[in-house]
Amino acid sequence: MVYFIRFCTILLSFGFRFLGDRKKSARQAETLIRRIELQLEGYFDKVTYHKVVKSYSVYKSIVLDPFSLLHGRRISLIEQERSIHYFICSSLFDNFFDDRLLTVAEIESITFQPESYTAKSFDEKAFLLSHLFLLNGMKDTGEYLTVLRREFEAQRNSLKQFDPTVTDDEIQQITFEKGGNAVLMCRYYLDITPVPEEEDCWFTLGTLIQLSNDLFDIYKDLQDRIHTLPVRCYNAYEMEQLFLNQVGRLKSNIALLPYSGEKKQAFSIAMATTYALGITAIGQLKLLQGKADRLPHFETLPRKALIIDMEKPANRWRWIRQVYRMGNLSV
Repeated sequence: MVYFIRFCTILLSFGFRFLGDRKKSARQAETLIRRIELQLEGYFDKVTYHKVVKSYSVYKSIVLDPFSLLHGRRISLIEQERSIHYFICSSLFDNFFDDRLLTVAEIESITFQPESYTAKSFDEKAFLLSHLFLLNGMKDTGEYLTVLRREFEAQRNSLKQFDPTVTDDEIQQITFEKGGNAVLMCRYYLDITPVPEEEDCWFTLGTLIQLSNDLFDIYKDLQDRIHTLPVRCYNAYEMEQLFLNQVGRLKSNIALLPYSGEKKQAFSIAMATTYALGITAIGQLKLLQGKADRLPHFETLPRKALIIDMEKPANRWRWIRQVYRMGNLSV
């Protein structure tokens, strides 16, 4: 009963704060984007523009604020600005790879030799502006570049996922490195000093976010012939176990954090609001499998069977139940 009351209080507070903060954060991102467009005399394409705004406005509330609140503080304006620049960089970085806008060598050059790189397109100029802003505004540049190098290598290796001969072990390595380092990079934009267990929380959360994204993108990735762990999945219960192993690692590290039990419990629930989406998606796969030994071949299923619609009340209720269950540090 104590946990139930605590959970309801935290979730309601989080929900009301999220709705208000999301609009404010979206306006912040839009203002910075427009400022960059004016400065560089160009425009972001609509997809990238909306991706940056949506990513930052959601991410601030569900990731950045909870980590900062562990230290008893809200993120500052400069930390918020750094985070918007990050989503500009990460969105353009994805475009460079996914849309083949630059060669791998050019992407490596613009990332690790930004001062000497000659930008040609608006996207390259915008990436350089935001990337240099971040590099010039943090204390641990050396450590940050190490994580960025791991993220670059994961992105480069992700090109293997177009090859049907790529192994499941390779896909898992790529998935965890790509997602884990992408989120771990964000810890350098906050002016806090995390303990090792806290850094592991950043990384592990990233692996869960990447897995969740892949679960939601099964239909799209099938069409694009991208080999992900969910696309390769033949047993929903094995996928669930893989996911829960990562959840267990995250919760174990939360329990070890040197903060009050109250802060850790609130943080655990906040983290669960993010990764419970993946558990909800796996629940849909389990329904597809039923009592069979394996899932049906995804290519034989209609689109609606593979799309997880979070607008459905049933899915929202499943998500809330999973947040309640998984957020409890005592379980």
